Amino acid sequence: MKRKYIFLWCASFLAAGIFFASFFEFSLFGGGLFLFLSLMGILSGRVFGKTGAVWVCGALFLCAAGAVRMEMAEEIWRQQSQYIVGSEGTFCGIVAEEPLVYKGEDGYARYLIDLRKIRYADGEEKSISGTVYLYDFAVENKYPVGTALEAEGKLRPLRLYKNPGKIDLEKRYESGHLLGRIYSKENNRIRPAGETGEYRVTRWAETMRERLAYFFASYMDPVRLPVLMTLLFGGHYSEIPKDIIHSFSVTGIIHILSVSGSHIALLFGFLYFLGKWLGLSMKVTVVPAVLLVLVYAAMSGFVPPVIRASLMGILAVIGVLLERGRTALNLLGAAVAGMLLWNPYFLFDISFQLSVCASAGILLFYEPLRHALARLGKIPPRICEGCALSTAAQVLVLPIILYNFHSFPLYFIPANLIVVPLLEWVIIGGLLAALSSFLLMPLAGGILQFADYFLWAALRLNGFISSLPEASFEAGSLSLAEGILYYIGVAVFCFKRKWERKGQYLLAGIIFAGAILLLAEWAARWETVLLAPDLGADTGTVLISGDAKIVYYKSSGIPSAASGRELDSILGYHGIFDIDVLLLNLEEVKKPVPFEMATRIKEIWAVGGKAETLAPFLIKDFKGTVRNLSPSRLRLKNGLTVITNGSALRVGKGSWDVYFSGNKSFSEGDSPHTIWVGGSNGFRRGVSEKELDRLRPEAAVYGGGGRFAGEDKDVFYLCNCPVAYTESEGMAELVWEKDGWRLLQERWDGNNDSKTNLIQLQNFIR
Repeated sequence: MKRKYIFLWCASFLAAGIFFASFFEFSLFGGGLFLFLSLMGILSGRVFGKTGAVWVCGALFLCAAGAVRMEMAEEIWRQQSQYIVGSEGTFCGIVAEEPLVYKGEDGYARYLIDLRKIRYADGEEKSISGTVYLYDFAVENKYPVGTALEAEGKLRPLRLYKNPGKIDLEKRYESGHLLGRIYSKENNRIRPAGETGEYRVTRWAETMRERLAYFFASYMDPVRLPVLMTLLFGGHYSEIPKDIIHSFSVTGIIHILSVSGSHIALLFGFLYFLGKWLGLSMKVTVVPAVLLVLVYAAMSGFVPPVIRASLMGILAVIGVLLERGRTALNLLGAAVAGMLLWNPYFLFDISFQLSVCASAGILLFYEPLRHALARLGKIPPRICEGCALSTAAQVLVLPIILYNFHSFPLYFIPANLIVVPLLEWVIIGGLLAALSSFLLMPLAGGILQFADYFLWAALRLNGFISSLPEASFEAGSLSLAEGILYYIGVAVFCFKRKWERKGQYLLAGIIFAGAILLLAEWAARWETVLLAPDLGADTGTVLISGDAKIVYYKSSGIPSAASGRELDSILGYHGIFDIDVLLLNLEEVKKPVPFEMATRIKEIWAVGGKAETLAPFLIKDFKGTVRNLSPSRLRLKNGLTVITNGSALRVGKGSWDVYFSGNKSFSEGDSPHTIWVGGSNGFRRGVSEKELDRLRPEAAVYGGGGRFAGEDKDVFYLCNCPVAYTESEGMAELVWEKDGWRLLQERWDGNNDSKTNLIQLQNFIR
């Protein structure tokens, strides 16, 4: 360990402690005791001159500090008024941030409310703590930050789908002390109760952004105005057309739509050159520059990337001012350590992860990549710098992107070389116009018109790049072994000149162990797998047998678009981007449901109703074959057969099958090795003992919930059938082995959380 990277090591060990503390519970007393013992070890090592012991005890001290800080944050979360979830009454609180507004026929405004008290129907009042999302469907009513509101309704719990391969919303909600949601479709159920004077900084930032947007609207195209406001201050994503958001995502430059290090660097650079032009010294320029950066960060909402970038920028400027030779990596470590101590939940925030990893990648790999490209001799220096910068930013974020988004932009280099410079000039123009609007409005208007032309060109170019063939590489998530080997390779490239002989032996051992782990993963791959994701009230599975991929979906009849998104996410996580057949069970559907999928589908087979009528969003742009099945027997590739009586479905091959229960059961095609798939819609039982006695399944998947779920669990228990309850336990995986089905990731009942935590840790790492 090098002393000049001391803050980087501090941040790393703090993060490790926070990470493991989020999966395993321990007492604050135990953590404090471990901190004390580690500190004693550090002091003893200093006294006896044992440098190695000092480093080891220091690392343990920082890990324990991170764990204790995480436990303190979770204790604060546990002290929130979680007992009121499900209560009905009048909730009194204060608007804590600018609302998220969706316009249109089904539009609404979503407010974050800082709760203060609840008034029940009988007049009883209680003081409460926590925050809620309040949904107001009267979009024309806008309540500023700091306004006290009284909202009548029921506090509904948050629905978190427990599936791997997506952004961690649970930790985000815990960080904001979010308890649930309140829906109000009647105007008289939400009543303002005056200004409170709280959240003054947030209220000021909201007012300034609204003032600037109103002024900019006179000079900007109405479609591009929210794009400019997002480029300048973040947010406003709901106001940007979906095709523009999609094009930014495909080209890999969506990061520029949130305030990050590039924005802070542009602002610092502009202020530096302005001070130099005015003849001011660095020491005179730095104070107003820091103050303006803090004001800009406040206007941008103090989100994690803004905090990190602002801290790094301020530390770098102060370092230059004090003429201290600190490395940029150490400044990054100091900023990250400070943020994690302030809020340990930042570690699980996707924007924080991408921001920190991209910054570290640039600091570590920009110069080596630039020199490597320069040695080619035929690439202009500016092109070398742009290619090196955009590539370096992607090196460390690749596994994170694949885990959360399952695809990687292939054209990020041309987008960063062509589109990003235009957008940076748009940002500079927008900031100049914002400043000029307070001094000379005609000048601000002229700057805005030029910025609008640049923005138009940037959007057109970005749209063209995103429409090119194979613009996005569909890869799926990396496995644990693949992730380990990837980062080992990155470490070898980064530190190849610094490995001593002992370090080389250690590195070789790590690479060998990683290769063995990767080979073991490949050897353990099963030919036939059934994935059962958590779809809430709905039921769904993904059957993979060889190269055949079949998705089953049964709607509970409750309108929800979440099931399609969850299925797309699970498929992408496992590297599946096209399926052979989508089996639909629409028996419970009375009105059209908003179910749709982005995954490519070859054929749709439906039972229980016409897919064209009951699933119109799915069928709207579908160009494949749609079959509404009556009792029939059909063949698929790889020897798979599908049998149905128009209600239940059976998919099988050889001695195994998967039985998808319906309102009408049937016994045709019984196999010795069966999986039962079904669930309750809340109005009728999902399974009967008679059906299980006849089928004798080796395992079962139970989706949905409702009042009959408990009784159905007893049936499985009596029949001695292992079952995965997806709504309460999350996604399960069943695999076909030579002698039968095996249920993986089976949870224990009761309050023993150790196995559940290990499973969560496994899913997180995968």
